[in-house]
Amino acid sequence: MDAEQQIQNAIDTKQKINVIYNGGSMSGQSRVLGPISIKGNKVRAKCYTTNALKTFLMERIQVMDENGELTKDRSSEVSQPPKVEPQQTLLDIKNAIELHFPHEQWLIELTESTKDLSIYARFKNGNPKKLPELQVCFEEYRTELEIDELTGDYKEVTIKRTKNWVVRHKKKKSAISYSYLNTAADRLFTWCKELLGNQNIEFKFLESATLKHLKTMWPTGDKTKIKRELAAYPSVYYNSALSQGMLNNEHWYFSVPYTFRDALDIKYEQRIKDKEGSMVWTQGPILKFKMGDNFSAKNNNITLQVQFGDQMGWDRDKSEMYLGSIVFDLFELIDKKYNYKQRYQCNQMELLELLINGNSLDRLTKISRSAINI
Repeated sequence: MDAEQQIQNAIDTKQKINVIYNGGSMSGQSRVLGPISIKGNKVRAKCYTTNALKTFLMERIQVMDENGELTKDRSSEVSQPPKVEPQQTLLDIKNAIELHFPHEQWLIELTESTKDLSIYARFKNGNPKKLPELQVCFEEYRTELEIDELTGDYKEVTIKRTKNWVVRHKKKKSAISYSYLNTAADRLFTWCKELLGNQNIEFKFLESATLKHLKTMWPTGDKTKIKRELAAYPSVYYNSALSQGMLNNEHWYFSVPYTFRDALDIKYEQRIKDKEGSMVWTQGPILKFKMGDNFSAKNNNITLQVQFGDQMGWDRDKSEMYLGSIVFDLFELIDKKYNYKQRYQCNQMELLELLINGNSLDRLTKISRSAINI
């Protein structure tokens, strides 16, 4: 019996089931689900492990029977959209796409004041065409034509949008609106590939939003104090009833669970406001990945294992941030066996960038497995 049949049986009998979900912040870990409904390839269920109602992709669910046997792992069948962090800006998106649009053929125009990013094709003389081929912009209102019940004439009415980020393709009949820029950017990336006639393009961000945020906490000028902010990149969720915590980093390429909060300089500590103390999750910029740390990619068969780790720290003599040092090995799972592929050297920030985006291996230094260079 396949996973869908077992889930439907659980819905019919209102039973709980044990599953392995190959996705999310607990990828590959056991969960207890109470399935509610199936719609297409999506399963609505209560996750008793996190005590939350969630939607799961059918292809990523492996149902575990009473003997501990699992249904087929179909997670590789899931088509992955481009990865855009929620904190990326229009400028980040422009920087990610402009390398693929030759300047002599295209004009990419960003207007920060109106939150508008447009891609124009050029005429043979180099001048841009009047209308953009693609556009993503922020619109607070939209207009519609309605029939005036008294006169029977059409009138234009203005309606406040609930989904403000709008993506347009000149050759498409209608625009598509989104609540968030990162989901709008996913659509823009898809249409960019269509426009360029190349589905294999990878749009790479110069730097993740998380790393940019960490740098804002570094000392500046004459100040030597390292800042701490409320944890936001990623944020933390902790269920005290279940004694389980989660990091809000489901969009990261590698699985980096709650147990790595110390490596990410995330702490649960008291903050004083209006003379009253409260416990909150805070985050600092000192990364501390160390020897023995393991990270598995969520959607393929590669794993990283840290062989050496030296944490970051502020160098008072040089008045600059020491970025630490990391040596890690890359393994690939083939026929249920992990095979060594390559050893790399980088700093702590570069490792975090790799864990988030998964596409920066080519920027790192390859070293021999016979020696660890620090």
